[in-house]
Amino acid sequence: MNNPMGIRLEKSFLDKIEKISKNEDLDRSTVIRNLMKIGYNEMIKRKAAEKYVKGEITLSEAAKSADLSIFSMERYLIENGFKSQYSIKDLKEELKILE
Repeated sequence: MNNPMGIRLEKSFLDKIEKISKNEDLDRSTVIRNLMKIGYNEMIKRKAAEKYVKGEITLSEAAKSADLSIFSMERYLIENGFKSQYSIKDLKEELKILE
């Protein structure tokens, strides 16, 4: 069940929501809910990425906490300029172990 919630928004932001509402033919509440979902999803991905880059969690843990597949988490990291610490040397060592 949805729970009602009151929030205060700056007029300039509310004007932008009104514009989206008209362009998308949606009511204001739906636009705000959609924006909140988008913002939440972006925030959990960013937080997971930051923890991964700091070495606090593994890639699979980051993907799980961001509610993404490992492939999608890798793509998110690349698209947002996060650099991998994984080197060619690391790859060669892992390949030797697999042989």
